[in-house]
Amino acid sequence: MAEDTASRSERNLRLFVALAFPDEVRAELRRVADAMRAFAPSGTRWANLDGAHLTLRFIGSTPHDAAPALGEAVARAADGIAPFGLSLGTAGIFPAHGAPRILWVGVDGARDALAALRDRVEDELATAGLPREDRAFSPHVTLARVNARLSRDEAHTLREAITALDVRPIPFPVEEIGLYHSDLLPTGAVYTCLASALLHPFS
Repeated sequence: MAEDTASRSERNLRLFVALAFPDEVRAELRRVADAMRAFAPSGTRWANLDGAHLTLRFIGSTPHDAAPALGEAVARAADGIAPFGLSLGTAGIFPAHGAPRILWVGVDGARDALAALRDRVEDELATAGLPREDRAFSPHVTLARVNARLSRDEAHTLREAITALDVRPIPFPVEEIGLYHSDLLPTGAVYTCLASALLHPFS
């Protein structure tokens, strides 16, 4: 039974739909993460920002043979959506109250267009047979995960330091979306694009 489970796991892909970032945005995210390291507690786990992206929908463990249909769903979601612009926003912590767990950077710009694109992705994935995501969409880039237990004062100090960080509002175009697979390696996650589609409005 254990071997069967392992075999099934090997056949599965860890999928998500996302927007890739240009190099200058990734460089700024690395700079912000480096600034966070100065006051983040020990044991904080840092994201591999070489493949930094903005997740529109995390799908999770999926059989290989289901990936092509999901790639087609991503292509359909791009139809009728014109390219738009975003920029990096402020830094923050999840959850908003209580023990800090996620250090992140948000996005600004055409957030209505981003929400419309995300809704299209949800619609097309549902058409492909996936259940809808019931959590509210909160666009952000995870920079680190806090594993340490902090006192109330320590948590307050960390929140103040994170929200005071200066994030350069680097603009970037959103012209393409992709279906990605993530390999969770000891050195960090490695992302592979399985399918992509250019945004374009209906003519």
